[in-house]
Amino acid sequence: MHALLLEAPNRFSVTERPLPERGDRDVVLRIHRAGICATDITTIKGESPVAIYPMTPGHELIATVEEPAAAAPAFAKGDWVTIYPTQGCGHCDACARKEDNHCATFRVQGVHRDGGCFAEFMVVPEDQLLAVPATLRNDAGALIEPTAVATHAIRRSALKSGQRIAVIGAGSIGLLIAQAAKAAGAGYVAVVDRLPERAETCRALGFDQFVLSDGNLARTLAQYGEFDIVFDNVGAPATLAAAVDALRTRGTLVMLAFPHGSDPVTLPYPKVYRKELDVIVSRNYAREDFTASIALLEGGKIDAARMITATYPLAKFADAFADLRDNPARHLKILISPKEQV
Repeated sequence: MHALLLEAPNRFSVTERPLPERGDRDVVLRIHRAGICATDITTIKGESPVAIYPMTPGHELIATVEEPAAAAPAFAKGDWVTIYPTQGCGHCDACARKEDNHCATFRVQGVHRDGGCFAEFMVVPEDQLLAVPATLRNDAGALIEPTAVATHAIRRSALKSGQRIAVIGAGSIGLLIAQAAKAAGAGYVAVVDRLPERAETCRALGFDQFVLSDGNLARTLAQYGEFDIVFDNVGAPATLAAAVDALRTRGTLVMLAFPHGSDPVTLPYPKVYRKELDVIVSRNYAREDFTASIALLEGGKIDAARMITATYPLAKFADAFADLRDNPARHLKILISPKEQV
């Protein structure tokens, strides 16, 4: 099969790779669309602390079953599916609580393990499959996984109807969180970013305010009043300090940024203490967040067409990677189409 082979940081090509061996409970998927995310970018650039080489990366996808499981299959050939890509050990306390994103040995296929979706085919355990409704059997289905990151963050925040929220970082995850917050009943949604080009997107998505991040984000945010919840997708000392300043007393700070290193990130604890803030971390997702994600997308609460900014054939993955790397203001989500080789 044709697949992206990442041999080492910044060294990759689309080449022939054998289909991985599979057991009786594994299925072969034909990939229709696969999304490039920030994790893929850091893996390719050699900046991810969990990456392995060589590998085929990718974990955001919409697919059909090509070869069902050999033993008592629950899915038939041609069924439209996506995957829950996290694989826990299945035996620890975290897995028993259905929190396999906290399993000490969890792995995400296409991130910690070879066999990702930047390929014509993918082999996965059948119990990782999720059925995709008819309305999402298109490009929108590739957004199920990143939208689950957003629904997990909303669930962790315990957002209540009418609350004022701010989202720092208007990349694809930030904009999905803002849309999910609107769907959950947020009364006011402000989105913060350093790229002025994001203003038009935020207006089109119906958010109440776009805030251009400048040299003094705390002062800039203060113009818009206090917030009940701030979602920080950046994780820098300056954005966290601005988030703490922007929150009301007993407000909630939700931190989502992946730590790409061991250096500590500081919080202005005296202010956190005085305001009696809740500080929450939202890490990846759980399986139930995929159910919520599918419901949001199926209900039209996520503007998939606006989130997807380009599609490239697998054969031109290098062009897609360069486009996303070099034009951050232009792109949110770039999809790869393994079916199209030219």
